[in-house]
Amino acid sequence: MEEHLKAALNQAILFLEQQGYHYAIIGGLANQLWGRARFTYDIEIKVIVPDTDYATVGSVLRSAFSERARPHTPENPLIVDVKIGAVAVDFLLAIPGYEENIITRANQRDIDGLQAWICSAEDLIIQKAAANRSRDWDDIEGILVEQQGKLDYPYIHLWLKQFAEALERPEIESRYRSALQRASGLHSRQNNSH
Repeated sequence: MEEHLKAALNQAILFLEQQGYHYAIIGGLANQLWGRARFTYDIEIKVIVPDTDYATVGSVLRSAFSERARPHTPENPLIVDVKIGAVAVDFLLAIPGYEENIITRANQRDIDGLQAWICSAEDLIIQKAAANRSRDWDDIEGILVEQQGKLDYPYIHLWLKQFAEALERPEIESRYRSALQRASGLHSRQNNSH
């Protein structure tokens, strides 16, 4: 991890832990751990909000990190975008239900010498499928290859089914099945070449 990213991540997680906030790193940094590494410019951290008091948690984060990462975009009560050094850090305030699940299922892992809570590979797949961008599907395939045989597939399927229905996007499930088939094929070819 680049030094400026590591420094920003260290500051962010240190602050969250001092405040007693439970969190999970998601996005590109989590992808580097579970899938194929690709460069990431920012940090995304999902945070549980005690008593669903979003205003208080938002103002605590804003007072600690006063510079906005994207000052020209409208403020969103669920996203506290800040700059730590030169790095954009998004504190994504979890809504009750699945998003809190991401944090309670997180794993404490070493990221380049820092101990931090990282969302599970399964939850990263689910979030990326719901976001449904082409680079997310590339990342999903990478995670499926790298974590082949180690994933809780029924858990992934359960949540993808719910998101597909809630978002009225049935293609989420079919794209996931296709990615899973391609990943299985890639994994088999990699094993046969060794």
